[in-house]
Amino acid sequence: MIQVTSERIRNVAVVGHGGSGKTTLVETILHLAGATTRLGRVDDGTSILDTDPEEQKRHITINLALASFIDDGVKVNLIDTPGYADFAGDREAALRVADAAIVVVDASAGVQVGTQSAWDDLDHRGEPRIVVIARLDRENADFDATLAQLRTAYGIRVVPLHVPVGSHQGLDATIDLLHGTLQRGPKDPPAPTPETERERVTAYRRLLVEAIVETNDALLARYLEGVELAYEELRDALHAAVRVGSVIPVVALSALRRVGLRGLISTIVEMLPSPVESGAVLGIAADGTEVGRRPEAAERFSAFVFKTLADPFVGKLSYVRVYSGTLSSHSHVYDVMKQESERVGQVFFLRGKEQEPTETVVAGDICAVPKLTLTVTNATLADREAPLTYPPVEFPEPSFSVAIEPASAADLDKLGTALHKLIDEDPTLHVHRDDATHETILSAIGESAVEVAVHHLKNKFGVQVETRTPRVPYRESIRGKASAQGRYKRQTGGHGQFGDCWLEIDPLPAGSGVEYATRVVGGSVPKNFFPAVEKGVREQALRGVIAGYPLSDFRATLVDGSFHSVDSSEMAFKIAGSLALQNCVKSAGAYLQEPIHEFVVTVPEEQMGDVLADLNSRRGHVLGMEGAGSGHQRIRAQVPLAETFRYATDLRSMTGGRGTFTSRLLGYEECPSHIAQKVIAAHVAETDSAP
Repeated sequence: MIQVTSERIRNVAVVGHGGSGKTTLVETILHLAGATTRLGRVDDGTSILDTDPEEQKRHITINLALASFIDDGVKVNLIDTPGYADFAGDREAALRVADAAIVVVDASAGVQVGTQSAWDDLDHRGEPRIVVIARLDRENADFDATLAQLRTAYGIRVVPLHVPVGSHQGLDATIDLLHGTLQRGPKDPPAPTPETERERVTAYRRLLVEAIVETNDALLARYLEGVELAYEELRDALHAAVRVGSVIPVVALSALRRVGLRGLISTIVEMLPSPVESGAVLGIAADGTEVGRRPEAAERFSAFVFKTLADPFVGKLSYVRVYSGTLSSHSHVYDVMKQESERVGQVFFLRGKEQEPTETVVAGDICAVPKLTLTVTNATLADREAPLTYPPVEFPEPSFSVAIEPASAADLDKLGTALHKLIDEDPTLHVHRDDATHETILSAIGESAVEVAVHHLKNKFGVQVETRTPRVPYRESIRGKASAQGRYKRQTGGHGQFGDCWLEIDPLPAGSGVEYATRVVGGSVPKNFFPAVEKGVREQALRGVIAGYPLSDFRATLVDGSFHSVDSSEMAFKIAGSLALQNCVKSAGAYLQEPIHEFVVTVPEEQMGDVLADLNSRRGHVLGMEGAGSGHQRIRAQVPLAETFRYATDLRSMTGGRGTFTSRLLGYEECPSHIAQKVIAAHVAETDSAP
């Protein structure tokens, strides 16, 4: 590939709703530009970018994919992103390193949930964008209606730049409103605008020109005086306006019919900013001060790792954006987070899985580095003598969880390593061990993301796991005081075992945990056995008494006991302490507590009723409602965790994917008696059936 300068690079994320045609568009552009020798297809599993077996099976994009091409000496790095919410983490990673975005909208569907989600992300970042109204060859496609919907949703800054000629199967050209020329096939020369389109083009061009001149006072004054503005003036003003987001041009096309692609490529090259125009990127230096690095070769080297792929055959592959200086193959870099040097072997540019070796990567460019030992996603690579740290990708929090269990002993041996690699590859996955239920919990953004993770464990890392709904991490507690004896006596051929102790237990306020004290007089229990009794009490509290869940919020006091000068031992008193606690709890009014979460649910106003009714059916208690902008309402509610394990899937179904929520643990409340009885009965049955 030709080496280009930072000024002649465009880093563009391709975003939009799932199934809107993003991957098809990117693959068609690559083929048209001569960057690939064949045209991949998503629907038949021949995609060049969707190479994961799960992507090919589901016909959707799961992982972001890099692809680049050269046009008129400008290198364009396209980052194809997932459109489905379950895999939104890769969209966040792509937007973190892109300088601009293409928002793809299906002309037959208009603005969809994924469109709005991507748009909100871009607004949050203040990122420049262009809109592509794609799939205009479809029977129910309507450019005019889709453009009107975009302008209603996002304002008059959304204006047409290239409009279609013909519709559906009759679509055969687009018209460039700035040039006033018609473009048929991507290799056909531009032609004059047909007279039949003149009136329509004039109306659309007025929208475009008025949007441009309103961003430039000098042009506005001349326009109002009736002066005909030159193409170069409008082009330069539009480029400046797109860069700051005050104008968002719309391009019409059909990737399958190869109509409008030439116009899109020209718009990317001419209108979207280079890394140099995007300016210095801010990081935090070693002394805590903010420092900016410009995309120049003379600057100290710095780069950011925004994606990691773990391939069991090829090894680890790190996707890197170089922000300053240059990255060379067969060199060393400094991982600021790990505070370790990493050796860089060969460096590649990527097109899906295709790797193109390069010796040098200039500031502003994106590449892949294989086999970095310690480096993971969100790492900053820098010059050891001038380290700094770039802000991490803000990945979405998981909202759907399952308990996983290895299918065999061999799987158990490999599970830990496989999970570590899986999380390196997808930081939206979280894994933790629940001490209350003794389960390994795998959490992701949604149910599909969990399914894909489980398939990756099996197919990529050779680990088979079984999944189930997690158990609720209940807690046990007591209402009143009680005292009881724990006596352990066992006679064997030699020395026997003897331990005897009396405990008193008292309830404590919620959140107090377990407290232990001694009030023994007269030496009835020697002091050297006090720790053994405490250990027995605390271990039994962890195991629980009535339902197998941790017992909490009480104080246990050792008050009396007896011992044998020969047979007493630490083990005997540990068992005695455990028995004493069990006997105390039977008389102390034991009960179950269940975890209560605060849910903050944001939904469209028209779906408020359904969501509120659903929360009530889950034993939820609504605390309040408030406006959340853009026709949405925010609901705050307290809901028992036991009722919410499938809430992410159910909310998406209820709201067509437009509802979102966050949750956090508030505390524990007493579990209703009918539910507690079932939990206790299940524990007793499980205990009785155990060998």
